[in-house]
Amino acid sequence: MFKSLCTGVFDLIFPRNCIFCRRYHPRTARDPVCPSCLATLPLNTPPFCLRCSRHLEETSEEGLCPSCRARPPRFDEAWAILHYEGLAQPLLQRLKFHNKTSLRRTFATLLAQFIARYSLAFPDAVCVIPMPLHPARLRERGYNQAELLAAAAAQALGLPLETGILERVRHAPRQSALGAKDRWTNIKGAFRIKNPAGITGRVLILVDDILTTSATASEAAGTLKDAGASRVIIISLAIASCGSCATTSSTNA
Repeated sequence: MFKSLCTGVFDLIFPRNCIFCRRYHPRTARDPVCPSCLATLPLNTPPFCLRCSRHLEETSEEGLCPSCRARPPRFDEAWAILHYEGLAQPLLQRLKFHNKTSLRRTFATLLAQFIARYSLAFPDAVCVIPMPLHPARLRERGYNQAELLAAAAAQALGLPLETGILERVRHAPRQSALGAKDRWTNIKGAFRIKNPAGITGRVLILVDDILTTSATASEAAGTLKDAGASRVIIISLAIASCGSCATTSSTNA
């Protein structure tokens, strides 16, 4: 209680400004991004790839993006809210590397708007799972940004958050340092099921910060499906364009 009181007094004397435009708005006392900057974030828009939800510049008969046609991922569907460009890049980097954990509230707002805009529903899903970090990476960073996002998603969707099902067991080189092809090889065997009880025949939602080549999400989803999950749905804050899959940095997807 004393900490909350001190925080309230501090915010009264030194009100928090938007992390992008540096202007004060009553909303930035809770959400670090003001409404004006929130409105400029590059939303992912239809037509969507039927597998990964990447925006399609050209529609095809199968409805898939070039990446999913070349190497179909093992998840069943994915939904990404933003394009990884413009203000989405510093937003993700601040969440992931600069301890801006309050950005989970921005994600919750964006997710709720995205669900309402496209009338998304996941009636068969039983829980939300965060993309896990290897313990060594977690010690280095101090928090798992995907778990923060997953908690926000679980609350928005009215589903339980389960952090004890999937774990990362191989401390591989960072995906961001590798090309598109090497990412798929690098992530092989990186995950393990900690608690398989309750997975069999269930629909699971797996949350991560960004999809690039989809290699990490595909490997994690495959591990869950091999353990008996019937469907795995990915929700991510952002997705890279097909053309940047081999070069996008500061990501792990």
